Amino acid sequence: MGEVEERLLLVVRAKGSVVMFGGVDKSYCQGALNWISLIKVGDWSVYMDRISMKRKIIVCSSCCKALVDTRTSLILGPRRLVNNIQKLSGAMPQGSEHYVSCFVDNTLPSIIFTINGINYPVPAQASILKNTRGHCYTSFQESKVRTSRETWILGDVFLRLFFSVFDRGNDRIVLA
Repeated sequence: MGEVEERLLLVVRAKGSVVMFGGVDKSYCQGALNWISLIKVGDWSVYMDRISMKRKIIVCSSCCKALVDTRTSLILGPRRLVNNIQKLSGAMPQGSEHYVSCFVDNTLPSIIFTINGINYPVPAQASILKNTRGHCYTSFQESKVRTSRETWILGDVFLRLFFSVFDRGNDRIVLA
């Protein structure tokens, strides 16, 4: 008689989010599950094809690295490239933040992250944040981590838009 694999699916719900341990419940997502192999065992980095806006590549034109990170709130990247995105958004630097009009989220196009040939749009409504004083700023910031190649960190601003699975047993991530 063959072995029967038993899986414990632990579901934790909190304010609009669900965390599952031990399995995948596809009823929480729409469309296909897009499996992405990790670059190396031990971290959650993948190859990203490009970042574009209005069908034009704005950064990462020839494959770069993206670290999918639940411990990071924002989207982080190399200073020069983040500054390019800030300029396209009409953001004005002030300290470590880049401020925009709070009404710009209705007119700015989505920024598209293409990973494994699949487009993952981040609309302005998700990437423009408001601080406690009511001022709006972009969620793109300079990464303080120096790397030898172009590396981006996709934090909660990105992750909260997509169904994501971190599959350590098979060294892959799924986005849907």
